[in-house]
Amino acid sequence: MNEKLKNEIKNEKKKLSRMTFGQKAEYIFEYYKFPIIVTLVVIILVVSVLKTLINNKPLGFYAMFLNGSGQEMSIGADELEKRFAEYAEIDGGKEKVVIDTTASFNPNVNSQYTMAQNAKITALFASHDLDAMVIDPGVFTYYALSGAFSDLREVLSEEEFRRYEEANKIYYIDGYIKEKMKSIEAGEIDAYSSESGRTEEKDKVDSDQASGENIDSGKNDGDSEETLDEMEQFAADLMGKPDVVDREEFEVPDPEKMKDPIPVGIIVTDTKIISDGGFFAATIPVFGVPVVSDRKDIALKFLDFLEG
Repeated sequence: MNEKLKNEIKNEKKKLSRMTFGQKAEYIFEYYKFPIIVTLVVIILVVSVLKTLINNKPLGFYAMFLNGSGQEMSIGADELEKRFAEYAEIDGGKEKVVIDTTASFNPNVNSQYTMAQNAKITALFASHDLDAMVIDPGVFTYYALSGAFSDLREVLSEEEFRRYEEANKIYYIDGYIKEKMKSIEAGEIDAYSSESGRTEEKDKVDSDQASGENIDSGKNDGDSEETLDEMEQFAADLMGKPDVVDREEFEVPDPEKMKDPIPVGIIVTDTKIISDGGFFAATIPVFGVPVVSDRKDIALKFLDFLEG
């Protein structure tokens, strides 16, 4: 160390020795302001990167409470995730547990938020990441009629299924309605494709003949739309509208009124987690296992976890 540097250090020590603690802190910050700021920025970046790496763990389980949030909620998602990870013996250090308790979706509302929520849910289905859903009856039916949920007879044991059935907690949809709606929608797509594929040769057809064909085509399209509307209305009357159903208005779907009853949901109103946590306070929660889930065994553990 050269003499000049030694003298500078000695002078700095003398200055600091005559200052109070507050003056020292102010002086050091002013003198070393830029190095301190750079150091803090580096520390923040390092912490941020480490947190990202820690959180970027493979997914061990994903559940969603759809339309279940409200002012009555008393348990946060973080707490539920921690408790369920322990219950299901999922190593939180290696795998991530996600329980989304604030998601909402109403297919009758056309807004950017609704579109974003639907896109998110669709993406979760497509990626096979969604393992369990708890939804109000109307929106549950909306997804169930699209084939979103597993037949409980293929997921539960006979004993488990019988227990829920005897307690009148099984939620059915009509497979006949589901297939009918699917075939009508497929017919509309075929009709649209046929209409789009018309060639220029048909434009040369006699105008009267073309006019007649258009009238017939319009009639058929109208019939198809009317049939689809009737089918959707029938499904809505039978199964509930795709909207959030008030608890007081809910009626358990009667499989005796269905041509092909399929058990796809379990009513979980009285389960400990749902009732104590204040979830779905204004409606009825229905549990379902997405047909695309690769972790159906853990989904059933989640059902047991809800029951407490």
